[in-house]
Amino acid sequence: MIKTLLNRYKNRKVQAASVALLLCILSTLIYLIYDGYRKEIVTQQQQNMLGNSRSISRSIELFISDTIDSMRIITQDKDFIKSITTNDYKQKIITYYGAGGNEIDSVYFIDDKGKVLMRYPQGISNIDKTVSDDIKTAAEKKTTYIGNAYFDKEKNIFVLNIYEPVIDGGKLKGIVSAAINLNVIYDKLIEPVRIGEKGYALVKDQNGIIIMHTVKQQVGMDVIETRKQVFPDLDYKELEDLIASQLTGKEGTAIYHSYWWGDNILKKAKKLNAYTPVNLGDHFWIVALTMSYDEIQEPINKFLVKIVGIVSLIVIIICFFVIALLRMKKNKEELEKETSYLKMLNETSEQLRKKEAELYHSHKLKMIGTLAGGIAHDINNLLTPILGYSELLLMQIPKDGEYYEEIDEIYKASQKGKDLIEQILLFSRKDNGIIKVEPIDINEITNDTIKLLKAIVPKNVIVNEYIKENCGLVMANFTQLHQVIFNLCTNAYQAIKVNKGYIEISLDTVSGEEAHEIAGTIPKGKNYAVITIKDTGCGMDEETRERIFDPFFTTKEIGEGTGLGLFVVQSIINKYQGTITVESKEGEGSSFKVYLPLLEEQNIFKDELKLDKLSYNNKKILVVDDNENITKLLKKGLKHMDCDIAIETDPIRALDIFEESPKDFNLLITDFMMPNLKGNELAEKAKAINKDIKVILITGYMDKSLEVLEKNDTIDACISKPIQLTKLNETIKKIIAD
Repeated sequence: MIKTLLNRYKNRKVQAASVALLLCILSTLIYLIYDGYRKEIVTQQQQNMLGNSRSISRSIELFISDTIDSMRIITQDKDFIKSITTNDYKQKIITYYGAGGNEIDSVYFIDDKGKVLMRYPQGISNIDKTVSDDIKTAAEKKTTYIGNAYFDKEKNIFVLNIYEPVIDGGKLKGIVSAAINLNVIYDKLIEPVRIGEKGYALVKDQNGIIIMHTVKQQVGMDVIETRKQVFPDLDYKELEDLIASQLTGKEGTAIYHSYWWGDNILKKAKKLNAYTPVNLGDHFWIVALTMSYDEIQEPINKFLVKIVGIVSLIVIIICFFVIALLRMKKNKEELEKETSYLKMLNETSEQLRKKEAELYHSHKLKMIGTLAGGIAHDINNLLTPILGYSELLLMQIPKDGEYYEEIDEIYKASQKGKDLIEQILLFSRKDNGIIKVEPIDINEITNDTIKLLKAIVPKNVIVNEYIKENCGLVMANFTQLHQVIFNLCTNAYQAIKVNKGYIEISLDTVSGEEAHEIAGTIPKGKNYAVITIKDTGCGMDEETRERIFDPFFTTKEIGEGTGLGLFVVQSIINKYQGTITVESKEGEGSSFKVYLPLLEEQNIFKDELKLDKLSYNNKKILVVDDNENITKLLKKGLKHMDCDIAIETDPIRALDIFEESPKDFNLLITDFMMPNLKGNELAEKAKAINKDIKVILITGYMDKSLEVLEKNDTIDACISKPIQLTKLNETIKKIIAD
């Protein structure tokens, strides 16, 4: 009950966390959409305002350009130039003023020295100092010159003078100047532009003085300094940064905080601004458009309300479905509880059945291993006389003797039987992996395997062989190498199944460089023997091909394969510094290549079957084995040593004989597995009596315990059955000849 309540509490916590996470995600999504939409609207509005400021700037520049063109009609008129000399120019100036429209406030004529000769309709008195300075500059430049805007205090307007020289024959005859009323320009070009409810457009000169504004009271004010004098406590930082950017003469946009100067109570407000310069020769103005940020914020907020409403609707729908799913889940859990008990019983029953099968299989393997070890021991005892006597006969009969070949076949057959027993012991785990590695004729092992293969392959499979002669020797274990080739050939004909097909077995040699190009893991320094096993079977897809060397991976039905065959093959090849490659396509068969390094010294021949004639006078050897045939064989095989050989089949009697005269014996040769007293136990007792006695242990199979005995000096050497007299002879030489 408590467990159920805890689970419910945990489930509610998980549900609450999930809802909180969902709300967090939705809130983030709403904010990202809102922020993106707000930025897009603001950017669009700024670009629209910037477009309007560009348009106003261009209109002012075009107006100034048109005014200059109209003035050139007079200054370049020949009659007007002549009238300057005769002082008849005044009527033409008055005519130009009348045709200029209300934007022309007055017209000047200035002589070549910079003296004002005429001003219409006003007189030449009270000329502004700014105009006087501009006249001097225009007289010096002798080109079209646009002066600085100045404030006419009498008329309370800003005026801009344009100066156009009168040139005759390359000489300055005078200057015509038109004074433009900037209020008229504002009313025509700027005032019609609308920028929201509170927005406006204004024009400043390059010194920051407002020369055109919708509020006439602000015309003539310095944007910063005048306002600081009136409102010294306000924050002007962002406004100062904006004015500084505008006075660089470049266009741009800005978002800043300032005040609406016409309000009764000044509060800091967020504004948008876009500005563009008006180029006037040596001077420039700034056309600036200002708009309230709140006017674009309102539609953005409406959009936010819509988004929140849509998302809320989605959340309600999701909650509805979640509630429905939770109810379905609850119903499902109730149904699962009803069947869980039966399912648990079935699983328990299945697990018990599998455990019983595994236990039976384990006992079966253990029994087979024990049986194989016992059989191998008995067969080794049977093979020892066959191998030993055939070896003795071959030593005594010349090679051209009448029965030499027949005896040699007996010897070879007994050797193969010995190798077969080693393989049985290897798989029954009786030798714990202690195997003999020696130079192996690769041609011999390949041909022997092919002979065995041909005897077992089905009739629908043809075996083709392409064997290059005298490929050389490899350093390996004969049994393991046979296992590699035989396993690959077995897989090949099993892949063909019931279809007609063939297995192609080839043996060749390649250089290290060539082998490295085919299989990059092979070093270039050595030459290699290459065994190729190719079949026309079912082949493999890419996924299977990548996994075939993995342990326990198999494509066979349950009970038909362990998945260890190719894993063992690869392990054996890697142990001998070789490599294996595979090429296969589904439905097109497979090709396995085994690369094994060849021995550099190929002139290695098998030891001739002869025993060195050694002189061991006054040496005595005690041979102990419960098999009488083996003791007789060893006595005959050791006769050539000219020493006294004592044999005994009972280890207890042998120990008694040794105790009577321990100093007389120089060597003890004893079997390992004997009744009443094992060979290692006999060796220990003998060593305890005479520590100088040398001991050779004979065994049907090697075991890790024998390695331990060799390391602690109990046993001087071990020889496995069936016994080869040449090997025994070499072993005796090593431990006694010293």
